[in-house]
Amino acid sequence: MNRLWGSSILVMVAALLTLPQTGTAQSSARSLPRVVIVTNGDEVGHRPFRDHFLKGMQRSGQTEGVTYRLEILYANRDNTRSAGLIQEAVAGRPAVLMVYGLSSAKYARDASQSVPVVVATSSDLVDAGIVRSYAHPGGNITGVCDLSDELAVKRLELIRDAMPNASRVALLLNPNFPATPKIERRVREVASGIGIEIVRVYAKDPQSMISALDSLRGSRIDALLLGGDALFVIRAKELIERANAIRVPVIHYWPGTAEMGALMSHQAQVFRNVELAADYVNRILKGASPGDLPVLQPTNYDLVINAKVAKEYGLQIPQSMRVQAASVIE
Repeated sequence: MNRLWGSSILVMVAALLTLPQTGTAQSSARSLPRVVIVTNGDEVGHRPFRDHFLKGMQRSGQTEGVTYRLEILYANRDNTRSAGLIQEAVAGRPAVLMVYGLSSAKYARDASQSVPVVVATSSDLVDAGIVRSYAHPGGNITGVCDLSDELAVKRLELIRDAMPNASRVALLLNPNFPATPKIERRVREVASGIGIEIVRVYAKDPQSMISALDSLRGSRIDALLLGGDALFVIRAKELIERANAIRVPVIHYWPGTAEMGALMSHQAQVFRNVELAADYVNRILKGASPGDLPVLQPTNYDLVINAKVAKEYGLQIPQSMRVQAASVIE
């Protein structure tokens, strides 16, 4: 009996000893600074971005669950939810909020002037009035500008190089995207100088995107050029498949789209940009002010050519383009 009683006492003591430790661990986790990421994508599609963010944080000496807590809010490929998710994130007063793209940067600016914000990849934050200047952004927002949207003119030149006889190019734009007027103006200026007519089509949601593409059927369009906006990224597969169905080759700006069937993609190194953004998150967690961190402007871009798609359209990609490409899909 005494032996049983003694064993019971030991079990009870052991159980009691674990209670404070569990409570302490939970309390410690709650006390860590909280980093919130808002993405237009879903969990599966965002996974590579999450992995590169963690890699960048680890490189900076930050470990998830040890030095900070990470929360990710997914719009699940519905970009109309982004503004609400950013407001939700800001209401929780995170240590740092990270977003992707110019539209989300604008939503973050409108939602708070105090919560530190890092924009992981975006077009021109200065021109859109999100920050004061690249060198001295001021306020609560900084990040990485890959200027991919502004390089729409470069992608137009790639069309001319791959398709010397092209005379009509469709330009798909979201009228609600902040950089749309500038993109359209620059593309038209360049197009007029190289003898290409620009046919504008607009889309602000998946339904109008399909309608815009269908309107090009039978219009003798040589290629489809894209403006900016998350819509054309999160719905890239549908966009490319629809365009190919009406025999209009696509020149995209996002990694992985040539693999989806675009003729070409001229893309920023977005995963590298996410790692750069992670370093800025680290600096803010260590006390830096976003307004004092210069907006980064990486200049590395990759051209990916899908030679299979080119063959389907009867195109012969010049050797000079093949040489400059980071990858050619045969």
